[in-house]
Amino acid sequence: MPAIPCAGCGLLVEGGADGCQALFDEEALRAYDDPRFAVRRRLIVDAYSLQHPDRYCVSAISLAAHLTGVCVAVEHPDREVALNAAIQRWLSRRPRLERPTLPVDRGDLTIADVRAATEPAEHARVVAAWAGATWAAYRDLQDVARTWIDEVDRERTA
Repeated sequence: MPAIPCAGCGLLVEGGADGCQALFDEEALRAYDDPRFAVRRRLIVDAYSLQHPDRYCVSAISLAAHLTGVCVAVEHPDREVALNAAIQRWLSRRPRLERPTLPVDRGDLTIADVRAATEPAEHARVVAAWAGATWAAYRDLQDVARTWIDEVDRERTA
């Protein structure tokens, strides 16, 4: 089977989008089998979802979950656990959100880069770089994510 581009992230991989999804699924299995690779699992899911929005960010709510997840990891790592929990509670109330237009370019790094990392420390560095590249690709939506996070913060302190 020839390598073809994944419709989501552009990765040239055998099977295209299905092959890319298989890499993502293999990464989940690695995290399950070896907890040292599970440390950044939430960020891996969020970055992959943003690179594959036709499957994982169909609604504004799902987009908000993944976009804010990457934003929190990149811009608020010291508050990551508490802030993500507050965002999940906020999203579970189904706020009225509009789904903005998504970028066509979704970053230069992909799940293949994460899969290529064989040592936990290298894996953590690659995941952080991947999330940063994905966040940069979503530069036009960064203020949207920050606004949603600010709304959650206002509710938490009200």
